[in-house]
Amino acid sequence: MNILKSLFLALIVFSIQSVALSQEISKEPIAKIPEEIASNLIGIRVYQNTAFVMGSNGQYITIDLTTGDTNSYKLEANNLLDFDVVVGKILYINNEGMLGGHIFPKWSKGPYNSCLVDACDQGLIVSGGANAYFLAKNATTSIELPEMRFCLPIERGFLWSMSCDAEGVWQADLYDCFGNIMSNVYKFSRFFKPSNLELGPHGVEGELLVSAIEDNRRTLSLIGNNGRMFWKIYGPEKVCLRDVAFDQLDRIIVLEKDSEGQVVLTRYTFIIPEG
Repeated sequence: MNILKSLFLALIVFSIQSVALSQEISKEPIAKIPEEIASNLIGIRVYQNTAFVMGSNGQYITIDLTTGDTNSYKLEANNLLDFDVVVGKILYINNEGMLGGHIFPKWSKGPYNSCLVDACDQGLIVSGGANAYFLAKNATTSIELPEMRFCLPIERGFLWSMSCDAEGVWQADLYDCFGNIMSNVYKFSRFFKPSNLELGPHGVEGELLVSAIEDNRRTLSLIGNNGRMFWKIYGPEKVCLRDVAFDQLDRIIVLEKDSEGQVVLTRYTFIIPEG
């Protein structure tokens, strides 16, 4: 009886994932990325209706997500590892673990043994190493979040993170910005055996986007804080660190290579069947 029950549950999981992965998607090209940025691409961030696409040498373009119009800029910095956009201004971390750009004056600039930065309404999360760090607004010292390898801030001081239990089952959890667990939100199937696991960005309602390689193909999964997986699709091969974002209407925009090998910004839209 237990074997039959396990097989039945496995078929349910497989059918749910198969339906999600069979969704049709239309792709709308928005803009081509100049070679001087595409050749050392970090990724994309979105503020309001503008996409910021950054290169590690500090060169970046802004793209109007409605018209596709672009403008070029250059930071007075280079050797960047990651960046974020706050009220239309850029903050970053460089390859020495130092923060720069639009950061609060009281913050310690580092160095941090990390490579990712994510701004939120409560301050800044620095992550991508063995530990993560929370820098509250106007704080003079950072709060260490031990052994938090995966860390994605959302609004009101909450963080998404992921962990794997002793049986090898992954789950997505919500924490506060001091590293205290608030809720076990979503448990993945025991068949979920990812590599190259990455979190983010979050959706407009704080949903978690999970990027992973499964069976040699990249998948993108969107998980809500209500404990549901809303969809799961096959994604493009990665061209940079942050190649996915959401626009104001919660549509996915992606940096990917076109048929000629040029990096382009593309909008993905789910096709809803008629009837």
